[in-house]
Amino acid sequence: MRFCLINNLYPPIDRGGAERIVELIAEELKKRGEVLVITSQPDWLLDRQKIGDFEICRLNPLNIYHLLEANKQTARRKLLWHFNDLFKRPVLHQVGKILSEKPVDFVFTHNLKGLSLGIPKIIRKLKLTQIHTLHDYQLLDPHGSLHRQGQNLALKHGFYPLYRYFTRQAIKSPSLVVSPSKFVLDKHLEYGFFKKSKTVVLPNPVELSGAELQLPKVVSDKLRILYLGQIEPHKGVKFLVDSFVKWNNANAELTIAGEGSELQKINESMNQKINESARSRIKILGKVAREKLPELFAAADLLVVPSMWWENSPTVIYEAYGYQVPVLVANTGGAPELVKNGTTGFIFTADNQEDLIDKLNAALKQKDKLPELGKQGYEFIKHFEVKNYVDKLLELCQTLKK
Repeated sequence: MRFCLINNLYPPIDRGGAERIVELIAEELKKRGEVLVITSQPDWLLDRQKIGDFEICRLNPLNIYHLLEANKQTARRKLLWHFNDLFKRPVLHQVGKILSEKPVDFVFTHNLKGLSLGIPKIIRKLKLTQIHTLHDYQLLDPHGSLHRQGQNLALKHGFYPLYRYFTRQAIKSPSLVVSPSKFVLDKHLEYGFFKKSKTVVLPNPVELSGAELQLPKVVSDKLRILYLGQIEPHKGVKFLVDSFVKWNNANAELTIAGEGSELQKINESMNQKINESARSRIKILGKVAREKLPELFAAADLLVVPSMWWENSPTVIYEAYGYQVPVLVANTGGAPELVKNGTTGFIFTADNQEDLIDKLNAALKQKDKLPELGKQGYEFIKHFEVKNYVDKLLELCQTLKK
């Protein structure tokens, strides 16, 4: 069989969990047949790499800037960029030419914004079977979230409905829509997407080699809390730091790993506003290489996901379970769907400092039981190991052919 995966980014050009998920699926599909990956790159070259039955085509979207440069742009340039992303055609010609070269059995589309949201039209024109996976809310608003803070209300109420109309026209109804969470799927259906599509909720794939269990747990009397991810306002990292400082518990430590636009603000707060006692129990590591994750999780008792916005299905929760670390998550979006409260972790009310502190106190009181919760988390995600995930995905694909 021949499979095609299309995503706006692909490692080593990446920025988050979606790219890692696409890579996992591609690597597993290589064992089942030929694989073609179509993605973007931030320069003016067309780059095609082929190793055996695995090929990567990196295309330049010919937009006014690359997706990875979005944070540096003015609102006016961003508006023009989104217009081009919806309607500009050069990259569509390239995609159509590539897909026409050799028959493809199934096309798996993921995040298309930043490559071109017009790609589904090409897939329909070629009469190919499309399976679309929802990684966030980018079909509903240009930022990929319905709940980020600080958005201009005029833009939100004026441009967003128009944006949804055009993305509905672009995506239409793929043969199958896969969502890692029921919450995000329901939001898209609420806004009139995928009226004729078959839909399914299928949690993201994980890679469990067993190697992660070989690193011995670092022992400590303190509750070691870990945040791992982007340091952005909507992720709630500053809220977590402020709550930790207010809690002021000498028997707890907080480690923050990641990078983003709010990292400098948190560092300044650490130096200017936080007392010495609390500061000594907070470590900010910045970006951590993937090969360092076993070491990071070996020194953690609890992962906290304090998001202020509607998450989809955070990859970091799967990673924590893979290392047998329980989680404490905000009750936003699809994240709570991955937590069995009291069994694999805990759930607190988003943006509620008192409730977060209550849950941290509860975790500290039963610190000796946290490893068992971590083991339960590991058992929970074993069902989503990448081989099982692709087996299920291909089983669903076969039903589309009948």
